[in-house]
Amino acid sequence: MPEVPPFPDVVLQAITRHGVVPGRGYVTLGHEDALITHYPPEPERAFVVHWTRSQREPAELFGELTAHLRDAGARSAQWWFRDDSSPVGLEELVLAAGATTVEDQVCLARAVDGRLPVIAPGVRVTLLEDAAGLDAMVDIGVGVFDDPEPADRAELLAEVLDDLERASAAWVIGWLDGVPVGRARVGLEHGVAALVGAAVLSQARRRGVYAAMLAARLDLASTARCHTAVTKARRTQSLPVLLREGFTVIGHERAHLLATT
Repeated sequence: MPEVPPFPDVVLQAITRHGVVPGRGYVTLGHEDALITHYPPEPERAFVVHWTRSQREPAELFGELTAHLRDAGARSAQWWFRDDSSPVGLEELVLAAGATTVEDQVCLARAVDGRLPVIAPGVRVTLLEDAAGLDAMVDIGVGVFDDPEPADRAELLAEVLDDLERASAAWVIGWLDGVPVGRARVGLEHGVAALVGAAVLSQARRRGVYAAMLAARLDLASTARCHTAVTKARRTQSLPVLLREGFTVIGHERAHLLATT
């Protein structure tokens, strides 16, 4: 891991296993050395090994987790590895077994200090505060990330509005020429603004929508008196924007998809 500025421990924890929050509707599959979840409404969807933390031999743990996944009905699993993953050597075994790398992300942080990206012409950002905003957020997530379709949108909207009311999190919608084309979330806890869930439809990329949503979330973070913003980026997409806006690399994470049948 590269040398980084002295961010508070709570910031660094946000990009390790401590900061992992399984997706809504996912169910945890118990194991003492790993956090594993799956999405029961869609049996074909890959299980997720969010992190491993163990002193055992890599081959022993890999064999046990693979059998555990198979016994639970997993057809495939997405294995995530971060700077604090252990045991060393497990990632290499997953790749040697034929896994395909599906995510290669950079973790970044920056002080919340009033600096905001410039908003491009034709772009605006709104808070998600109603059913229309929720529909845009869900549909963009399904289209860009293949997110699961929520079973009850009204229930999800109630949760989003409750987070907004408590000032613990907010979703924003990015618009281009009057059409909703992006969505992104900011979590506001312990003085840290977690910038997550950003997605922009392919036809609207490189038009300033991501930067505008970044500006809106940094502004919300400032209002909430957060001291630091932390986020993750794909190398060829949002990373150049974040580096330009003063973010510093503080870690890396990768995901590999491996068939279990």
